[in-house]
Amino acid sequence: MTQADPTPSLLAHLGSDRPKLRALLLGLISGLLFICSFPPIGFWGCVFLAPLPLFLLAMHPVIPARRAGLYAAIGMVPAWWWLHQWIGGISQLGLYPLVVFLSLYTWVFVWFGSRAVQRWGHATLVLPVVWVGIEFARGVVIWTGYPWYFIGHPMIDPLDGMLAAPASIGGVYLVSLLVCMIGAGALMFVFRPRSWKPCISVAIGLAIWLALCGATYQVPITPSTNQQVFQVGVVQPNVPQDNRMDWTTRQRVSDWIQLRNLTYRVARLEPTPEVIVWPEGFVPGWTLDPASLNAEREAGVAWSLRPKHPNDAMDLDLPDAIGATMVVDEMLLMQESLQIPMIVGSVAYDNMRILKDDGIEYKHDAMYNSAFVLLDGQPQPVWYDKLHLTPFGEVMPYISAWPWLEKQLLGFGAQGMAFVLSPGKEARVLTIPTAQGEVPIATPICFEATLPAVCRRLVYQDGQRRASLMINMTNDGWFGGWTAGRRAHEMMARWRCVELATPMVRCANTGISGVIDARGRIVSPSFVAMDGGPEERADQKAGGFVASVVLAEGTTLFGRTGDAFGWIVFVLMVLGVFVAKKPRSASKPGAYAENTGTIPET
Repeated sequence: MTQADPTPSLLAHLGSDRPKLRALLLGLISGLLFICSFPPIGFWGCVFLAPLPLFLLAMHPVIPARRAGLYAAIGMVPAWWWLHQWIGGISQLGLYPLVVFLSLYTWVFVWFGSRAVQRWGHATLVLPVVWVGIEFARGVVIWTGYPWYFIGHPMIDPLDGMLAAPASIGGVYLVSLLVCMIGAGALMFVFRPRSWKPCISVAIGLAIWLALCGATYQVPITPSTNQQVFQVGVVQPNVPQDNRMDWTTRQRVSDWIQLRNLTYRVARLEPTPEVIVWPEGFVPGWTLDPASLNAEREAGVAWSLRPKHPNDAMDLDLPDAIGATMVVDEMLLMQESLQIPMIVGSVAYDNMRILKDDGIEYKHDAMYNSAFVLLDGQPQPVWYDKLHLTPFGEVMPYISAWPWLEKQLLGFGAQGMAFVLSPGKEARVLTIPTAQGEVPIATPICFEATLPAVCRRLVYQDGQRRASLMINMTNDGWFGGWTAGRRAHEMMARWRCVELATPMVRCANTGISGVIDARGRIVSPSFVAMDGGPEERADQKAGGFVASVVLAEGTTLFGRTGDAFGWIVFVLMVLGVFVAKKPRSASKPGAYAENTGTIPET
């Protein structure tokens, strides 16, 4: 090992006389660069810079790393608040704990990173491993996973998506590691400008990245002789989320009328769609699984259409009551008359019963957020139940095991919400018949499109492809007027296409609906607005489109092995922090001392 530079770096010593303020400012700078990397700003080059202030702090915390990391975490709070501000429109009391929770990962990184560098040196390798190991912990291990806003995510945009191609080997975590390696090498070059080692580190990182890009950027984007092109129609109703939070019977009927008109309009577009898709949970009835529908019909349940409040769809001239299955029956008749299969979102039950002793009460053993195929005027007997419930949107991880505690917390922080859904039991694939044969489709619902393991489980089985298209039905009305949130949701979903070499059609209530090809690139079919003509990338508008999608074939290494690379990095991080050799003495050549300006060996 070479001896560290005996003269403390000016950059390392900067602000050392006020170490708490220094740590806070480094956290703020990292957060600002992080914000610039993601929508709505989207300067993707900032991702190479965003971790560097925290790398610097981990290498030279001045005060104990646990304390320095805590001040840096406080500095990251504004960034996490900015990126999640839309949650305030749903639950202000839910926003604050989430921001604190995410900020604490900064504290953990500085603490773990400093500990690992003290033990091993070689910061250009050690710190990227710690960073990605913590990303993996947040995305997979802790609280059922929240894989949003990783340092590699913005790499889906530059160079026509080529820099994201290595994700087909190791997922987004491999790209995050490459980003951190190049950034760490550049930082060490600033520390040690007379050393050739940082240059070599950056050059090796770039060479590995480009080699992986060349080896993996081979997914076909035009149909070959044996590839099928599938025509998908998408309906985007743009129903405000506040209507959905208290979905009265009158509002259901009003939304059904809009959905019906939009569906007929999409069905008449060219080319003729081979399937029409609705967003998540937009069937205006109360269920769509065949057994529950039969129970409703046999019970002869009727629902009042009297207004619940002054704004309750008062523009409609409706009777006082309707049968519980009337709207669903009309929808099934519409599908039969169109002779176009449909994929729609609704609710399914286990053992649904209707009690009428004292009013009308629906009882069930379990309730699911589901995707159904409508064919020949009937819901098909195979449907998909959402496997992974959205944390803090559909379930409280761990807390939901105690219903009383969950109820108290919802009443305190999310008035009006109720977590009543159960996770699905089986990764089912839906099939759509066409003239060229059946098309197998995976239907990750909403948040599931951001989860690599869930999408892989749907698209692949035992390492072999079983679905040639993903259709992501989602209700992004939760983001309100925060378009950046919708774009971020779309960005995370694009990585699933790269990892699995599988295209995706997104059908979002308020937008942004669209098509993502097997390289993760956005395809913009002509969107026909309900109140206007063709346009592209419509956000918060009602309308629809028909897209020609090239169905996938072949497999990827990620499809076969899943999150294996992420687990390897996570285990290396744990071993490097807790099981590695003991810290070296600062007096030895190449050693690192927490309270000096000595810079660890690269």
